[in-house]
Amino acid sequence: MELEASVKDWEPEQRQLVFPNNVGRVTRYGTFLELVWRPLLKAAKLAYRKPHAMRHSYATWMLEEGADLRFVKDQMGHASLEETEGTYGHLERERHEQRVDLGRILGSGGAAERPTCREAGHVAASSGNSGNSR
Repeated sequence: MELEASVKDWEPEQRQLVFPNNVGRVTRYGTFLELVWRPLLKAAKLAYRKPHAMRHSYATWMLEEGADLRFVKDQMGHASLEETEGTYGHLERERHEQRVDLGRILGSGGAAERPTCREAGHVAASSGNSGNSR
């Protein structure tokens, strides 16, 4: 295994960082799934998903709860904010659309009269006014 060959000269403390088995070798993926991953998901009461899918779930859940995109970038280990925005940016837009109360901002009446963000953007775009008249 390439990974095992690359860590053969590491100190024992360093090898602990790559999920070693009980004889100090790198744990195989199938063993990791059966002995670590599946019991972990069961204890957390989560449906089965592969570790990489859980990575996306984690990022999605953070953004849905209001985490800043820069924080998610750091958590995911992305090299740039553009990489994170390209992967999860649609969630940011959806979150902002749900939370912005344009009726309150624009001073319109009841909830039935309030345009959605998409409607407001369409109205501004079709009228030639970007809303930046201040």
